[in-house]
Amino acid sequence: MQMLQLSSERRARLLSHGLLAINARSQEVLQGLTFEESQFLVDFDDGGHGAGDAASMERREELALRHEQARLRIARADDESSAAEEPRPSVASKF
Repeated sequence: MQMLQLSSERRARLLSHGLLAINARSQEVLQGLTFEESQFLVDFDDGGHGAGDAASMERREELALRHEQARLRIARADDESSAAEEPRPSVASKF
């Protein structure tokens, strides 16, 4: 498995928030991103990848938005799945 280069503390925090996934290529990724995009975002947030230049900042914003949208889709699907599993209250028959 190909793991993202990040500290064990950060990995634990991302995992606890459900932000990491394993893709079909057995690569650790941020939800909704490729391995390369995930590593770029991690590195950028750690101060690397030209953190000051406009093109890098624009790419970071686009990737962060895609990641957040994927996270919200997953959360929404999970909520809908949980709601479907909840028992429906029974209505007592008046007859």
